[in-house]
Amino acid sequence: MKKLFKEHDLAKFVLGMFILVVVLTWIIPNGSFTTGATFSKGTIQRIGLVHIFYGITYALQNFSIQVIFILFVGIFYGVVSKTDGYKKLVERIAKLGKGKEVIFAIIIAFITALLTSIITTSYVMLMFMPFLIHILRKLNFNKLSSFAATIGAMLVGVLGATYGTEGALSLITYLGYGGSEVTLQTELLVRFGILLIAFILYAFVLVNYLKKDAKKDKKEEIKENDILTLGEVKNKKAKVWPVASILIIAFILAILGFVDWYGNFDLDIFNDFHEWFMDLAIGDFKIFYALAGENLEALGYELATAFGTWYLFTYTIVIALATLLVGLFSKMKFDEFLTNVGEGFKSVVKPLALMTLAYTVFVFLYWSPIVPTIVNALGTAFNPFIASIQAIIGSIFNTDLGYLGYSLSYFIGSFTGKEGNIIYLIYTTMYGLVMFVTPISMFLIFGLSYLDIPYKKWISYIWKFVVAMLVILLLIFALLAYL
Repeated sequence: MKKLFKEHDLAKFVLGMFILVVVLTWIIPNGSFTTGATFSKGTIQRIGLVHIFYGITYALQNFSIQVIFILFVGIFYGVVSKTDGYKKLVERIAKLGKGKEVIFAIIIAFITALLTSIITTSYVMLMFMPFLIHILRKLNFNKLSSFAATIGAMLVGVLGATYGTEGALSLITYLGYGGSEVTLQTELLVRFGILLIAFILYAFVLVNYLKKDAKKDKKEEIKENDILTLGEVKNKKAKVWPVASILIIAFILAILGFVDWYGNFDLDIFNDFHEWFMDLAIGDFKIFYALAGENLEALGYELATAFGTWYLFTYTIVIALATLLVGLFSKMKFDEFLTNVGEGFKSVVKPLALMTLAYTVFVFLYWSPIVPTIVNALGTAFNPFIASIQAIIGSIFNTDLGYLGYSLSYFIGSFTGKEGNIIYLIYTTMYGLVMFVTPISMFLIFGLSYLDIPYKKWISYIWKFVVAMLVILLLIFALLAYL
């Protein structure tokens, strides 16, 4: 057992958080805030053995869209990584970075952080992370360097939330219940500034590590059948353009689908195009409306929506079609295709298992809301430093910023005007900062387990950045509050 946890220390920390929350539900009574930030203390709602097993099932039900999305990402790379066209594409892009590896990695990190900051569903970015990691691995970066420049950079984007990122819109909606009037435009320039400061500081840490990495022997990094090792190109005449075209189209659709063009930039062109496209008809029969999925009475809402309002499952369809096209263009035999699908499936089983446990922690907090009780005990008067501690504690136990806002909506939302703006800023940024270190951070779990990187190794890499960024954020909050 000791050897098992040593090899899979991330599992140990995820399970530790899982058990800690269960234990806390036996000690701390639940609580809730109502209108006017009035706190209501409830009873102790203990999570028992039956709750634990049902909680995992409940988590899978509510996390199913993300599970299916990640499964298809794994399957796509299980298929595409076996094609010579993809291998040649990775090699060609990697050649562009030869001799300037550090700059190349920084550019990748910057683009990743920026896009994560503005798209509405951060999960979509995971579609392109294995591709970027393959490129960085071809440039002889080790696994931690590759992770830091890609998924680590995603976390920078979550910290510097601007127009998008996971849960921000839900947080704003729930804060409105308590009377808050914040929007995505609230303190936008400050949030952009925080994004730039965070990236500059992160880039400094990244460059320092990349330079050390460049001097080390990489032999210990290579394992047989490692999902990060593409192998040699067998067919030198294999064409690159089919795979390149598929990835480019997938990227364009991700940007079009998950940037809120109308809400953020007042661009109505995609809504108008969607309406025109769906209304194309032969007689009274609307062709694309029916093919895409017309509104069913039992659902009551549209699933095939305009660019800028896509759902995560919408993009999963894109990935599924991309996988089939890769198989067809590469002339992959059916048996070989199924084998590669299976390999891709296996590559994400471990990440999904740990992510499900992490999401179960969220379920427990939904059933037994102890966070409001902790927050109330720390104080309800406006204080940027106390508010930061409250946001940190809430974020440590929550994988969902939106639900954190929901559970504290009448408390956080009760702050209005200048105080309300600062509270909103505190919760979005502190949530992002905590996601760098909490073992139940979804993107952290996915990246570390997918690349088989020890959690302790990541913490030893990132702790200085987290501490420095915490000090900077507290200083910013204080200046905004008291000047």
